[in-house]
Amino acid sequence: MKKALTVIAAFTVITSVQAQDAFMAPLVEQSLLLGIDSADSVVVVGERGHILTSSDGTSYTQQTVPTTATLTAVTIKDNHVWAVGHDATILHSDDNGETWKIQFQHPELEKPFLDVLFFDQQHGIAIGAYGLFYRTRDGGNSWKRELHATLLNPYDQEYLDEVKQDTPEYYEEELSAILPHLNRVRLVNNTLYLVGEAGLVAKSVNHGETWERMETGYEGSFQDVKFIGHDTMMIVGLRGHVFLQKDQGEWEYVPTCLSGSLNVILPGENKTLSLLGNNGFIVQLPATPQTAEFKPYSPRSECESTADMTTQQLKDKASIVNVTRFDGKVIAVTANGVKNLDLE
Repeated sequence: MKKALTVIAAFTVITSVQAQDAFMAPLVEQSLLLGIDSADSVVVVGERGHILTSSDGTSYTQQTVPTTATLTAVTIKDNHVWAVGHDATILHSDDNGETWKIQFQHPELEKPFLDVLFFDQQHGIAIGAYGLFYRTRDGGNSWKRELHATLLNPYDQEYLDEVKQDTPEYYEEELSAILPHLNRVRLVNNTLYLVGEAGLVAKSVNHGETWERMETGYEGSFQDVKFIGHDTMMIVGLRGHVFLQKDQGEWEYVPTCLSGSLNVILPGENKTLSLLGNNGFIVQLPATPQTAEFKPYSPRSECESTADMTTQQLKDKASIVNVTRFDGKVIAVTANGVKNLDLE
């Protein structure tokens, strides 16, 4: 087995462009919003650096934010909050999202962060497009870039081995160029799961220091990964594709027959499961959905959706990007703002 190779470089970069506060928009709750998390309160992030907070999940306050970069994801750890987004931006708040400062921003990379996760108040990671992967061990005071070759498929890893042998001075540059987009990261029972572009599914048992790819047989992008039971993992992505893995066994396919992407998995509280996605579609499945043979090249006209599946669609057909549960509510961020969903 080839040794996993991780390239690490240290950065504490703040943009040389003069910071500009996000515009205080009167209809910000109806704007494009992309990330949401909740603990004692709700924090929402979106386009043009917009950040909203709510103590009740109903009324929202827009906060002053020192950037106009579009923000894509947010995570809460105790009273600390981190938000990430375009221009390789990382923002931090130590007062539950009321005030913010830039910890890291590197527009010259021309890559957005797409997700962020903290293991505790000091140790966290931010991931994004073209393999963008940064880690902090000091609460975000400094961030270090990592390049994980083991996230590539075996053919690309073999190609990089040749590059390293023949022209080692170009190895890191080539690795940076061919790494896939990293879309979502989840921590489950001390195991880290990551999904992304070109069929990427990977897991790590050491906080993402090294990675093991998990092959599903599908080469399209995945948008979310979550455990829907004690030993059952689900992944969802482009064109309504859904896969299950039970007891770390073979991947099983759950046909939905949808053409739009599914972006987020929400395990239900009444033995149901909701999958939310583009065009405002909400798919509801039994907690243990029926699977079928995966036929990637079959005509869609021959598709038969899994048993007991139901669908509904938001009236405005706004794509649902992310979701959280808070104070008995299911709160989603969409292309048309914040929405409280009725999934019962």
